[in-house]
Amino acid sequence: MPKTTAEWLLARLATPDRAAAIMGDLTEMAATRGRLWFWMAYARSLVAVAWRTPAAVVAAIVSVKYLRRSGLPRLLYAIHLYGISFNNSRLWFQHRSHLAHLAHFSWIVSLGVVFTLWILLPYVAIRFGLRNPLTRLAGILFLFAVPVYTFRPQIYTSTGLICALIVVAALASALWRKQMIFLLAGYAIHELVYYACYYASVAHSPAAFRDNPFPLSLFGMRIDDPVGIAITVMIGPPLYRWLLQPRPTGVAHAELA
Repeated sequence: MPKTTAEWLLARLATPDRAAAIMGDLTEMAATRGRLWFWMAYARSLVAVAWRTPAAVVAAIVSVKYLRRSGLPRLLYAIHLYGISFNNSRLWFQHRSHLAHLAHFSWIVSLGVVFTLWILLPYVAIRFGLRNPLTRLAGILFLFAVPVYTFRPQIYTSTGLICALIVVAALASALWRKQMIFLLAGYAIHELVYYACYYASVAHSPAAFRDNPFPLSLFGMRIDDPVGIAITVMIGPPLYRWLLQPRPTGVAHAELA
């Protein structure tokens, strides 16, 4: 494998700057240690930067299969049942009818955010790092969206509105706009996959669909979940490189020339 191809492969798994630095160090040391040492060291470096992708996929699967169904949502719902009933929630709406539309808007925003980030947040946290600004923005949105599982309009009306304001503020900010575009692309993927699987399930077996809205896949998840994870894994890295990774200096100079 030519060294240019080797560096390209590293750049697909790490940043271009880091790939260039690794290849530079290996090439310099290979001058005294030989070609065999170079490719063995390259293989170790490749493993060191490649572990994030499979770990990110596993994290997304665990999040969707276990945490979404039996973790935090169930705990928040238990708090809801302990603290307030659905009748009390309806009374809250009756006495504050002027807030009903705002509560509905907050409900929709929160559900859209939380359903998207059950896959996207663990994936980007492992794949791109916990300190990455993209991970931080996704974590903040998830934090304000997850109270929707309390089913208390007194809570999710305000937290959902905060989510919407964060989205608008991020899009208006030059510092956070690209990270927000990445997350909105993840939301679009989630919606497209969900409705594609929905209509495919109805068309394939309408009777079975009435009993179980989404058939389970081989992984014990709804059929749209592994499809969404697979598309995220395929589209996420190139979208991240296009939006958020700095372009190599040589490419920038070539374009200016």
